[in-house]
Amino acid sequence: MKSNNLLRIVILGAGYAGIFLAINVYQSFKEMHKSDKMGHRGSADANVEIILVDRNPYHQLLQEIHLVAAGYRTPEQISIPINSLIEGTEIRFIQSNVEEICADENKVILDESIIDYDLLAICLGSNTKYFGIEGAKTNTIPLRSVDDAKLVHNTIQPLLSSKRSIIKDRIKTSDDNAKRKQSNRNHNVNIVIVGGGATGVSLGGAIADLLTDQAKLKALLGTSTPVETDLKVTIVEALPNILVGWNPELVSRAQKILESKGVRILTNSIVSKVERNNLIFRDGSKIDSSLIIWTAGVKGYEIKVMPQVDKTIDGRIIVNGFCQIDKFPNVFVIGDIAAVQDNHGNEYPPIAQIAVREAKYLADLIAKQIGELDKRNPRSKNVITLEDQHIFNYDIKIQILSLGIDDYVGLFGSHVIDGSLAELIDEFGKLTYITSLKSKGKDMSSKLYDDDLLSKMIAGFSFAGFAFARWLGTRSF
Repeated sequence: MKSNNLLRIVILGAGYAGIFLAINVYQSFKEMHKSDKMGHRGSADANVEIILVDRNPYHQLLQEIHLVAAGYRTPEQISIPINSLIEGTEIRFIQSNVEEICADENKVILDESIIDYDLLAICLGSNTKYFGIEGAKTNTIPLRSVDDAKLVHNTIQPLLSSKRSIIKDRIKTSDDNAKRKQSNRNHNVNIVIVGGGATGVSLGGAIADLLTDQAKLKALLGTSTPVETDLKVTIVEALPNILVGWNPELVSRAQKILESKGVRILTNSIVSKVERNNLIFRDGSKIDSSLIIWTAGVKGYEIKVMPQVDKTIDGRIIVNGFCQIDKFPNVFVIGDIAAVQDNHGNEYPPIAQIAVREAKYLADLIAKQIGELDKRNPRSKNVITLEDQHIFNYDIKIQILSLGIDDYVGLFGSHVIDGSLAELIDEFGKLTYITSLKSKGKDMSSKLYDDDLLSKMIAGFSFAGFAFARWLGTRSF
């Protein structure tokens, strides 16, 4: 049961959108009431209760999930305990699965309890999309979580061990061609990634780095002789190009980098069926594989909402410009599960950058709305009128794509960048995000998510300071 003295905000999901919203709505409300004369110490818990729900006890930095799969990061390095992020706030965390949302009753049904809400934010992310292809779900590994990345990594390791053993045997039996050829036939290792979007190409580059590092291989074998291997990484894309929707010049550079790593790219290749060790295409051809990883698409997280709400064909919940469900004005939806349109009527892509920006926008909007409710009538919780507010609008100015452990390409405004500059911008973005979370939205880094002129100036100076610090050999601002 909830207290009648508090307005309860429930946030479902602690991904990029959910955790950033929880911390920033708390901080926004707290700042709004700093000079409050009500005798409640000006803290956010004076008028509002914030509850964050997630099935995992940690927040996952999914932008680096491909590096976990390839073994360049550990799961612990990209998992931050939620309790450590909300420590020192009045945010309450509930670890639970969300079973159903009863929007007409203002209730959320969890696997072991039911909670009431006054305002609800659905930030449940996305699921893997298999397009109804036979065997795709049962015979592939997706890459949507830390657990998925661990499974990919654990599956790759025996393949590497097997191949190293084969190579050693080849060297020892170089005079026995027949035995070597038989070994090759029995132990060909082909890792196939279905889906040439950002996740697929990032994973392909990372695994290629792992498989084709000649220096490590030579050190392992104790020989300076180049070693020919049968290890292959193949990216399969149904459309004519990888990275559909990205800048064409950036796509061209990314493809060249991947190909230089030995990654084979198959476009216009439509998968019709997936067997345990075979990928079968619509034209009847197939690829034998020891591991098939599915990164071909995402859809909105499957959650039952009653009464039913409008969704896109990909299961994303349709919202208005305020990230709000029209027929349930006290329910907001952001992140991958939300179908939010830009000023041109196009849906924003399901990427972390958009999720974080939507969270900052909504945090400010909710805090302001709560402040107005307090002034008018603290109990008029469900009378949400936002016509006089600014709708969400954000132009993606920077996009950086990791293609392995040390290779990056990106778009900075209208300019395609790569190399050290792209890597530096990527590191700055990740550090800014983590710093903002760990400071509970109070650090200067949180100001970088505002879109006014002052924030842009702060961002410029902060990046310059970060670049100088990196030049000096440190990783701080």
